[in-house]
Amino acid sequence: MRLPAFFFLVIAALIAGTAFHVRAALDGGVPAADGGVQLIVLEVKDCYACDLVRQHIQPAYARSPQSREVPLRYVDLNTVGAESLGLAGPITMVPTIVLMRDGQEVSRIAGYTGPAIFFEAVEQMLARID
Repeated sequence: MRLPAFFFLVIAALIAGTAFHVRAALDGGVPAADGGVQLIVLEVKDCYACDLVRQHIQPAYARSPQSREVPLRYVDLNTVGAESLGLAGPITMVPTIVLMRDGQEVSRIAGYTGPAIFFEAVEQMLARID
């Protein structure tokens, strides 16, 4: 069966749109902090543990002094491939929170830890880049 020419145009548009969505997902409307340091939460839709990050960690982090210097952004791995993010290794569980500096992974927290452990881990991660 021969496919109509417009089918290929649709595929090309989808590929171009995916590149746009990757950039939009990474930009997330949040400017990178000085030095390009940020925390990226790698998640997937309908992930219970990912939702816990949004419910328990995000509000507390938004009130913290670190949030102004190191923004917290979310990336859906179903939308953006992990290989395009400059990670040091594969993602083996979600959520995974990655400290990025200038587009490269510095450190990560794999899985949901709860706010207390999250803040302690982030403090130690940030100390590595000072």
